[in-house]
Amino acid sequence: MTLKLSSYRHRLPLSLSVAAIATAILMALSLGLQTLDNLREDQGHNALRLGHAMSEVLVQALRHDDVWLAYSLLRGPEENVADATWLLVDETERIFASNRPARYRLDQPLKEAIVWLPTSVPWHETAALGRVHPIATQPDGTRRVLRLQLASDGTPVGELVGLLSDAPFLGRFREILLGGILVTGGVLLVLLPIGWLWGRRMASPLTQLASCMALVGKEDPRRLRYLVPDSDSEIGQLGRQFAAMLSALAEKEALERQMVQAERLAAVGRVAAGVAHEVNNPLGGMLMAIDTYRQAHEIDARTSRLLDLMDRALQQIRGSVSALLVEARGDTRTLTAQDLEDVRTLIQPKLACSSVILTWRNGFAAPTNLPAAPVRQLLLNLLLNAVQAARDGGQVQVELSAEEKRLLMRVDNSGLTLPPEQLAHLFEPYPEARPKAQGLGLWICYQIVSQLGGTIRVMSEVGLTRFQVALPLRVGGAE
Repeated sequence: MTLKLSSYRHRLPLSLSVAAIATAILMALSLGLQTLDNLREDQGHNALRLGHAMSEVLVQALRHDDVWLAYSLLRGPEENVADATWLLVDETERIFASNRPARYRLDQPLKEAIVWLPTSVPWHETAALGRVHPIATQPDGTRRVLRLQLASDGTPVGELVGLLSDAPFLGRFREILLGGILVTGGVLLVLLPIGWLWGRRMASPLTQLASCMALVGKEDPRRLRYLVPDSDSEIGQLGRQFAAMLSALAEKEALERQMVQAERLAAVGRVAAGVAHEVNNPLGGMLMAIDTYRQAHEIDARTSRLLDLMDRALQQIRGSVSALLVEARGDTRTLTAQDLEDVRTLIQPKLACSSVILTWRNGFAAPTNLPAAPVRQLLLNLLLNAVQAARDGGQVQVELSAEEKRLLMRVDNSGLTLPPEQLAHLFEPYPEARPKAQGLGLWICYQIVSQLGGTIRVMSEVGLTRFQVALPLRVGGAE
């Protein structure tokens, strides 16, 4: 499975891992080069101390022309020519002794034996102390040259030359470098998984935000979920701004749904009112014709039964048409708290038949000129609908109050949860989503609320369906 490197969920851990590997490699190289430089410096210091230690005996060997003594001293206690190459040069710059006699012959000119040797250091106090000169790597591996002037009673008698290479400590250097690589590899084995997990954890809020943003416009913003730490970091600030955006989108969509529903209900209401007006005129004429026929003719029993059947059917049609033409005209009597209490009395027989428990709280006592009849009809319809939804043994709660120049009504019931598709068509006349309902109760409620300039809202969740109505209180004819 290939990684999607365009995602920060993979790029960030991979970047941390690459940074850790690069850092480890650079540290290993720097430590290795520093170790090599320290080994070279230690070799130079040791060679310089050894040269000073041999200088007294070498001066005596030069003064007494004792080649064997010089050779024995330069060769050391053991025959190990791999450490350094030592050359004892007399005052005429000819080789007097060497720990490699097979290569550097006695009495051979120094410039002929070592053509690349740097120019001899002039004689003075600093030169007498000796000095190690770094040079370019020679074919025999020499990288540094020690030049130490030898003198007797202040008179130069010769010079000690040491040729130093990396060969003596390369094995040790390889061991140190290998150990450093192994240690670095072990550390990387621990750090890489930690860095990978840490990187994924840091990138997780960003990937969740990206996934949620991809769903914006496709799903309900209220159902989008994401886990972003609430902190002052950039990611926390981004999460708060995203949450504010989702809240604004949810409010916008809710307002759009309300506007669409209001426009749809208004259009349906206009169509229903137009149809009702058109039906009312011929309906009235048909009822009048039946009455006229009854008065002008002697009717037998069979014809009377037929006319009664027609009259009842036409009266039923008139009732339905009248419901579609509901209007909240100003009544001569304004709304009082007792009018609302009358609704409680009217609903008692329905409660007794269904065994529904009613909780009633009436805190309305504000003066108003709201018409009493439509408001009572509104509350009664909501109560009848709530009792029917609560079923036997259910609960209905009613709360009435006046706040901020508004009459507030809240009617709750413990019936079944209403699905979203039913809520969208709840206030339409004869909705298909409510086949068992008569279809005009909530429609009349919506018409009354709209004509009184108020709002009606419904919400439904498990165990609770709530209708909320807000009507503006108008005192003295002004809102």
